[in-house]
Amino acid sequence: MTGPLYFDLTEAQLSTSGKRTQYYGIARTVHEIGREAALLSEGIRFVVFSFGMQEFYEVTWHKRQDGTVEFDLPKDVGQKWVRSYFGKNPILPLIFWLLNRTTPKKNRDNWLKHAGHLKPVAIESGTFFSAARPKLIVDMVRVLRGRGSRATIVPLLHDFMPLHDRATKRFRKLDRNFLADNRYLIEHAGRILTNSNFTAKELQSFVEKGMLPEPRGPVDVVQLVHHCPEGTEASEISAPSQPYLLTVALNLGRKNIEVVLEALRQMHADGRPVPQLVIAGSHRKRLRRYASRPVFRGIQDKIIFIDNPNQTDLVKLYTGALALVMPSKLEGWGLPAGEALWCGTPVICSTAEALREVCGDLALYFEPDDATHLREYVYRLLTNKEFSLDLRRRIDLAKPNLRTWQIVAGDTLRTIA
Repeated sequence: MTGPLYFDLTEAQLSTSGKRTQYYGIARTVHEIGREAALLSEGIRFVVFSFGMQEFYEVTWHKRQDGTVEFDLPKDVGQKWVRSYFGKNPILPLIFWLLNRTTPKKNRDNWLKHAGHLKPVAIESGTFFSAARPKLIVDMVRVLRGRGSRATIVPLLHDFMPLHDRATKRFRKLDRNFLADNRYLIEHAGRILTNSNFTAKELQSFVEKGMLPEPRGPVDVVQLVHHCPEGTEASEISAPSQPYLLTVALNLGRKNIEVVLEALRQMHADGRPVPQLVIAGSHRKRLRRYASRPVFRGIQDKIIFIDNPNQTDLVKLYTGALALVMPSKLEGWGLPAGEALWCGTPVICSTAEALREVCGDLALYFEPDDATHLREYVYRLLTNKEFSLDLRRRIDLAKPNLRTWQIVAGDTLRTIA
C-alpha cells in the first residue's frame, strides 16, 4: 500500500441516526474493525461520506477510559440515500427523480446542521477501504473517479444473496440494482476482500456464470469474527427466567425463522415441554403477523419479541440462552452464530456452508427445512443436562482459537498493505 489509508465509516455513521445507535450486521462490522484498526496502526484517516454534500469528511476518535476507541461520529444527521434504478422500465427513473427531487437539499441541510463542524478531506491517492453495502460504496467511488482520484478502491464484500434465485422474496428490481452495484464496484476495485471463504467462492461462481466481471486485482479472504464484546450501556431488559431459545436478526424467507416456529409447534403438538423463544432484532411487522397465525396458537405465549437490544442486553441474552438458533438458508458469514459461541452458548444452525465455516465442529446442524431434526436437538438440550454441559465444555475449550475483532482488523490491514 502506498500513500495514506482512508477507512470509510459511513455505514456506521448512518446507524447513529434515530433514537438508538444500532450496530448490527454490516454497520457493526464497519464499526468494530475500525475501532481495532485505530489502535493497531497510526496514520489511518477515518472518513464519512455526505450524500447531500457529495464530499468526504474526516472523523476523529478518542480512547475511552477502558482503552477502547470511540469515533466522534455526528449524530442524527438523517441522510436519506437515494438509489439508482437499473431496471428495464424507462418511466421508473423519472418517477424516482420526482419522488426524491427534494432529497439532496434536505440531506445538505441536515448535514450542515448536525455535521457542519467536520472538515472535508480530498482523497486523491492512497487506498480507500470500505466495508459498507455496495450500493453506498458505488456513490462514493463515482465521486472519487469523477474528481480524478487515483486512490486504490478496496471493498469488503459480505454476500451475494440477492443474486440467488428465490433467495429473496421475489426476483425484482432490487436484485437487478444489487447486480449493477456489484458489477460497477468490481470493475473499479484494485483489490477485493471477502468476509468468508464461502463468499469468495460465490464471487468466483458468479464470475464464471458471466453475471459479474472478472476482478482486476487479487481477491483475498478476511474471515469475520466470533468475538462479542461486553456492552457499555445500562441494561434495559430482564432475560427470561425459564429456558429459552434465542434468535438474533432473523426474519421470514432466507433467514428462515419459519422452521423455528414449526419445530416449537411440533413440540407442543407432541405434548413435549416447549422452551420460550426470544426473537431479538429489528421490529418486523410481517414476522409478527406470521407468528400470530392460528396454527401457532399453542406456542404464542412462549414467544418474546425484543426490539433492538443494546449490546449489554444482547450479551445477556446470548449468555442466558439454552441455545442460539440460526436456520438461514444462505449466509455470507453469520455473526450471531459466532457471537453465541464466544458467549459459551450452544448453537443449532442450518447446514449453510458459511455457518459451517463459522462454527466448525462446535454447532449442531440440521437441514434448513427439517423442522423435525431441529425439534429433536431442542428437546435434547432441554432435557439432557449432560449433553448440554458437554457441548458447553467443548465450546469453552475452543474459545482461545475463536476470532476476535482485533484479529480481523489486523488481517484486514496486513492484506491491504
